[in-house]
Amino acid sequence: MPAKSKHSAQRRPAPTAKQAAAPAKVVKIARRLESVAREIKDADDFVEHVAGLAKRYRREHALRIGDAQTELRQSLRTFQKHASALAEWLEQANNGKTTAVERKAFDALGMKLYGSPVLARPPSTQALDWLTRAGEAAEATAAEMKQGGADDALRIAAEGLRATFEHHKLKLAAGTDKKPGDAVRLLCAIAREAGETVEPATAKAALKDTHRPAAAA
Repeated sequence: MPAKSKHSAQRRPAPTAKQAAAPAKVVKIARRLESVAREIKDADDFVEHVAGLAKRYRREHALRIGDAQTELRQSLRTFQKHASALAEWLEQANNGKTTAVERKAFDALGMKLYGSPVLARPPSTQALDWLTRAGEAAEATAAEMKQGGADDALRIAAEGLRATFEHHKLKLAAGTDKKPGDAVRLLCAIAREAGETVEPATAKAALKDTHRPAAAA
């Protein structure tokens, strides 16, 4: 088989930059978070940077708090939600108006279980008390389980957000308690997208702790 000439090798076109470059990975972003980001700067590259920060926050949060603990908190919140709803239903069934549909439904259950609605009242009162106290305990336990790991994730996100604002030449204004600045709102939205509720004051403090003071509102 004849060898290829140097001239034919030289005539081969070099790959273009577009052909050589690997396709960029698109970082997904929640619609609500994207909406907040575009309110601040309606630019695709800015939204991509915010999406990257949100992804990093979720990863750091999971590493520090742990998926198992996150699932436990979610389970406690689910219980609290259903316990509160059932307690409210029993309250209406026991103490609501005689025409209330909850009371009529309860009377039907009492007849089926005990042969009389009156006999169903004492155990339902005990259940109402337990559900009320258990719902409050579940809410308090879930809130207490927020460890320092969440604070670490918030600090990392705050540092990244400061760098992002500086890169896009945006003013990092802290704002006020009644009207938080853009960076504060966006940091809260990033945490919310990961299932965490961060108050504006907490986000504002995290931004100030990035070793460079935030600009005045």
